[in-house]
Amino acid sequence: MNDDMYTLAMIAGAVAVIAFVLYIWDRKTKGADIEWLDAGKLALGAGGAAGGIAYAVGADEVAEAVSTVAEKAQEMFVGKPEF
Repeated sequence: MNDDMYTLAMIAGAVAVIAFVLYIWDRKTKGADIEWLDAGKLALGAGGAAGGIAYAVGADEVAEAVSTVAEKAQEMFVGKPEF
């Protein structure tokens, strides 16, 4: 698997997991039952959409933006952030 496809897969996977967790959290805070099929569909849809958008924009630009955000976030915890 080349680097572009790996990056796209990582973006899609991260968005899918985040969407899944946010759905579970929303249902728990409302005291509602969790519909696991809905959670799965939401995660797959969000991951697929994010992967498609990242592919359309270009994996290099997206990877650069993600690495920039990650560096700034890391600076917040290890030193003085410079925005």
